[in-house]
Amino acid sequence: MKGHAIVSIHDVWPETLEKVLRIVALLEKADVPPATLLVVPGRGWESVSLGVLRDLTNRGHRLAGHGWVHKAPRGRRTLFHRAHALLISRNEAEHLSRSPQELAHLIQKCHDWFSSVDLPVPELYVPPAWALGALRTSELSSLPFRWYEILRGFVEAQTGRIRWLPLAGFEADTTFRKVSLRFWNGLNTFAARSLRGPLRISIHPHDVDLLMSADLARMVRDPWSHLEESEIMGNGTPSKRI
Repeated sequence: MKGHAIVSIHDVWPETLEKVLRIVALLEKADVPPATLLVVPGRGWESVSLGVLRDLTNRGHRLAGHGWVHKAPRGRRTLFHRAHALLISRNEAEHLSRSPQELAHLIQKCHDWFSSVDLPVPELYVPPAWALGALRTSELSSLPFRWYEILRGFVEAQTGRIRWLPLAGFEADTTFRKVSLRFWNGLNTFAARSLRGPLRISIHPHDVDLLMSADLARMVRDPWSHLEESEIMGNGTPSKRI
């Protein structure tokens, strides 16, 4: 059964661009339409790396904000943050253990960066590790992005409406993560195909070298019909693979 999908490449910053380009080549070889690139602004972008990013947007890839430095703050962490780091995010859930005011400032700074370097301003923001932190979905309407992606799916900022969407990932650097993610991906792929999706296919820069690289290659070769964020929130129709 053919399903719908949206493909995103996470953790895009200057040091990961070589890996990102490898993933883009993999997607293009599999005839997958342009992906959403989750850009981390505060990671030392310079003219050359910005040029690569502009070239990718000219090739049709969409941009999204993805935190500021993609690292959790130092110092005191809540119990939830410690558990989240142990099980899911390690040191990458930048939103956790911050106040709503701090998070609003971080998100605004992320949003403003794109226009400051002459890049298309995104409509989507994805907090690192999908952890929105102390912000409630009802508070997102006062922030600059149109959509926010969390672990459960996409949030429409103006209404707080959440569209639940299955999620698949491949960031497996241990056998435990490999086994866990294969089980998770199997459940979510089944849900996407059964419910007519769409499935969020989430790719991290090092996935092409980790334990699930073959799983990733197989999934992107599947005949998904690919969507953009606006289509996922109910505006538009699927962009079919030729």
